[in-house]
Amino acid sequence: MNFRLDKEKKIKQEELIKEDKPKRKRKKQPPKGSRWTIVVGFFLTLGIIAIFYLQKEFPLFWEKVTSPLVISNLSKEERFDASLVLSEIENLTKDLRGSYGVYVYRLEDKKEYGFNQNKIFPAASLMKLPVILTLYQKVETGEINLETKYILKEKDKKTGAGILQSKQASSSYTYRELAELMGHYSDNTAFSVMRGVLTDKEIQKTISNLGMKDTSLKDFETTPKDMGILFQKLFKGDILNSKNRDEILSFLTNTAFEDWIPQGVPEGIKVSHKIGQDLGTFSDGGIVFAPRPFILIIMSNNARQKEANDVLPKVAERVWAFENLQ
Repeated sequence: MNFRLDKEKKIKQEELIKEDKPKRKRKKQPPKGSRWTIVVGFFLTLGIIAIFYLQKEFPLFWEKVTSPLVISNLSKEERFDASLVLSEIENLTKDLRGSYGVYVYRLEDKKEYGFNQNKIFPAASLMKLPVILTLYQKVETGEINLETKYILKEKDKKTGAGILQSKQASSSYTYRELAELMGHYSDNTAFSVMRGVLTDKEIQKTISNLGMKDTSLKDFETTPKDMGILFQKLFKGDILNSKNRDEILSFLTNTAFEDWIPQGVPEGIKVSHKIGQDLGTFSDGGIVFAPRPFILIIMSNNARQKEANDVLPKVAERVWAFENLQ
């Protein structure tokens, strides 16, 4: 009996001790899966911030990353493998400031290749070409005589490329001479004068009739492909007779600017071309009279002049080598 009482007493004491002992609060647990949600959200936020930062602070880098590489617009049946030369050109330009575009058209077999060929670039002095073509088209329709003389005025003079800015006002030049100055010296004064004579409406009409759908005189922009179209139609005689075509090509041969495409081809090879140069823009395009002639257009935007001076001849050199291995 005493043993039972002692046991009951002991149980009772243990119960009292449990009641007096403070209860430990259970730690509140986060909802299931919330830690991973926070981690994922954190890294997504960092990614979004990085994207906007790159777009704002490195627009040229962003443009290079997002711009697609356009190799050719030809059908599968007509396409040939120009990947090797395109890879070489891309490697030459990928680490340079700004963006570059290249377009090549073979005048015999009509095959073409390039990258960023439909990308819009500042036209700079390449825009003088549609002006020259418009002038000669007006000559062929009898609306204009190339021997018409223009009296230079002081207000006509434009700075930049050309020699007319240093000539005396009241000196006279025929329309033919003004066209030659636009081709040979890329003369800005001659361009301004002929633009006024022909009117912007007629020049843009020529651009549209050539099929240069991404070229605007008003905005002074074009694409490598559009400039290639102009040279294609000039060479083939689609827009001018052979006499006038050859005269224009003579204005574009052995010009005052032979440091880019002509430097990339062997000495003695005729190159009829036009350069375009402005702040951050260094472009050159024309016909390379190889055994199998081809059109080469190289354009740039937001580029460094030192880099462009170096890379444009190298691009021409790579294209020449590729064309003469085919």
